[in-house]
Amino acid sequence: MPTFLLFDIDGTLLDTGGAGGASILDAAEAMFACSRRDLPPLMLAGATDGGVLRDLFSAVGKALTTEARAEFLQLYLGFLKRRLHAEDFAGRLLDGVPELLAQLSRDSQVHLGLLTGNVRAAAQLKLERFGIHPFFADGAFGDDADDRNHLGPFALRRMSQACGHELHPDEVILIGDTPKDIACAKAIGARCLAVATGQFSRSELELHAPWRCLENLADLNESTSLLSKNSMIR
Repeated sequence: MPTFLLFDIDGTLLDTGGAGGASILDAAEAMFACSRRDLPPLMLAGATDGGVLRDLFSAVGKALTTEARAEFLQLYLGFLKRRLHAEDFAGRLLDGVPELLAQLSRDSQVHLGLLTGNVRAAAQLKLERFGIHPFFADGAFGDDADDRNHLGPFALRRMSQACGHELHPDEVILIGDTPKDIACAKAIGARCLAVATGQFSRSELELHAPWRCLENLADLNESTSLLSKNSMIR
């Protein structure tokens, strides 16, 4: 039976060194003619870009129309691209990620996808910056729904189409670093491998009862054992 792996991006695969959040604030300053110091703190862990935009527009008292959303995202993506390729960019792939993706991609029974709060274009910019975008067939993104728990069906449908196999939730493992990733997996009846590589410790993540929880993905034998040949063991 094949296994379908849906990876979160920020805090799970990579760390942009704050470039993502800073770019959102760049766009807010440009669009709203305000200072980032006057904006409420961004709550990014496990959030979707759509949800972040909704909160920002509410905070400044602006209507989030379709046109306003598109304008904001265009500004954000421009700033994000510049920050990701700046000379002082401090981002990195997280420990074990390149080796894990390379190993999993060699298994014909494992299919790699994404389930991320990033809008699709932002996800592509981040993954391309680190050369790992080609590993992923498709997935669900922050422009599909503002509520992360609604992203699962998009990922299942697109991965089914990309891989020519109708997915069942028993075949799916979501890999993420926040309680919202765990809740998202449960919303579609899938499992979640939680990793304590973001803002939440292993003990904090375990309170939300993920299928499995690791400190990180650095141990290639451990992570591939969970995500490939032994992944169907409950």
